[in-house]
Amino acid sequence: MSVIKNTGIKRGDKLTSTALNAEFAAVNTAFTMDADNFRTESIDQPAFDTNSAHGRSGIILKAAQTFSTINSGTLTINANTNADSVAPQAATEIGAETVAIVAKQNDIFRVYWQYDFNTEGNSSTDPYDADLLGWNWAIWLEWQLSSGGSFTPVTGQGDLDNAITVGGATKYGDLTSNLKACSIDYHGINYDSGGTDFVVYPGRRNGYGQYFYKFTSDTTIYGLRLMVRGLYEPIYATTSNALKSLQAATSGGSHVHKFVLYRADLSYLLMRNE
Repeated sequence: MSVIKNTGIKRGDKLTSTALNAEFAAVNTAFTMDADNFRTESIDQPAFDTNSAHGRSGIILKAAQTFSTINSGTLTINANTNADSVAPQAATEIGAETVAIVAKQNDIFRVYWQYDFNTEGNSSTDPYDADLLGWNWAIWLEWQLSSGGSFTPVTGQGDLDNAITVGGATKYGDLTSNLKACSIDYHGINYDSGGTDFVVYPGRRNGYGQYFYKFTSDTTIYGLRLMVRGLYEPIYATTSNALKSLQAATSGGSHVHKFVLYRADLSYLLMRNE
């Protein structure tokens, strides 16, 4: 920032509008307080310095908001009981928030979420198997792009009930290339000890997810929400890695494998890319 030394007004001088205006004019000539100068010298310079020549990041924050506890009380989600040869049962909404995000083409959209959860199950009810590794639950982001309209997965994210080909057979889930706004949490940990198979459900813990998107056109977002469904397993689907749905059994008519969510928070940043 410019260093300005003015000697037009000295201690004890009578102040006049003419003298003051002359000083203000001199300051403005040396350091023009326009949008470019203010941006260059603002507090984001040390935090986002990506150019050694001028220190500007080229990114300006337009809007930001955090929604705490978007869920309404504790949610218990039962594992899908449909066969993996048909689409899994409907996903469960964790929570939705009304927003008013007006994005321009090339704006940058970042969304972050975190949640407090637990998983429940046993070692005697399908789909448990000693060789089943990586069985998991999926949480993903959806948005509402019209007022009062339906929610859809954000760009780059599928809803994990699409047909995939596994070993020549039609199964359901999604390719990992379609999971750009998805967090995956393991259901249980299977291990062998002295020739005996065990499964551990680790207990209450935290999960995290994030999404990044650069808008290709002007877009207005009216709502954001998180969805959850399981169980899934990682698998290779013809030409790509994927998540495939699993069929969970019940015991005595009761669900055994469950996802229990206690709290979820959601935040977003909207930035202008210059």
